[in-house]
Order: sequence, then C-alpha cells, then structure tokens
Amino acid sequence: MEETSKSHSIANDISIMAVRLIRWLRAVDETAALSGPLTSAMAVVVHSGGIAPSALADLEQVRRPTITRLVDELVSRNLVRREPHPTDKRGSIVVATAEGLALWRTGQLRATAPLAARIDALNPDERQRLEAILPLLARVMEPPSE
Repeated sequence: MEETSKSHSIANDISIMAVRLIRWLRAVDETAALSGPLTSAMAVVVHSGGIAPSALADLEQVRRPTITRLVDELVSRNLVRREPHPTDKRGSIVVATAEGLALWRTGQLRATAPLAARIDALNPDERQRLEAILPLLARVMEPPSE
C-alpha cells in the first residue's frame, strides 16, 4: 500500500512538473510561429515520419473533425502534406514538408534555449544525473505493450 502511495506521489510530481515546464517554455517563446495545438500536432507528425489522421487524432486526444482542421491549417501553411496511405488505398498519411521540418527545428532550438541555459548552469554531476534519468522517464511514458 505504501509503495502505491509513493508511486502516486511521484506520478503527481512528474505531472505537475510537466505542465509547469510546458507553460514556462511557451511563455518565454514569444515568437512561436504556431499555436499550442498546431505545435503539438506538428510535433507528432515530425516525430512519426508520417501518420494517418485518425492515429494523429488519437495521439492528440481530439476528434477527427478537430484534427482535420488542424491538418488543413498546417497544409495551408505548407508545413505538412497529405500523401496516399501505403497500405490503405482509401486513406492518407500526413507528412512534414521540408519547410515544416525547417520551421520545427528552428522553433525547437529557440523554444528550448531557456531550458538548455538552465541545464548549462548545473554542475557536471547534476547534468549527468539529469541525463541519466531521461531513458527511465521515456520508458515510464511509453504506452503499455499488449
């Protein structure tokens, strides 16, 4: 029982830190080219290498009409394009364009610069400990395998 309580406490702390981190990075990035929802959808498209709109909607936890509007906006800005789905002749996938990848990379460097500066201010041991925890945090965030 105590371990479960400790796990919930850790989960709560991580959740609070994640929200604070995202809010802080958004607040300090005054020149963001995309809104929060567009940035989030673009991140999934970039990191997936190409994704079906239905899968994008699932990952973004929105309904299909909402993701269609977001993708339409990204297409109109030439940041993504729709391509035929490789296995479903009726479907499509959303892929980042070269312009979208460039905007994404530039935006990520700019948006994470304040966090990088704070990490640079840590002593080497602290930076090493922070880096060592990243794979574990990534594993905790992975969806459970079935």
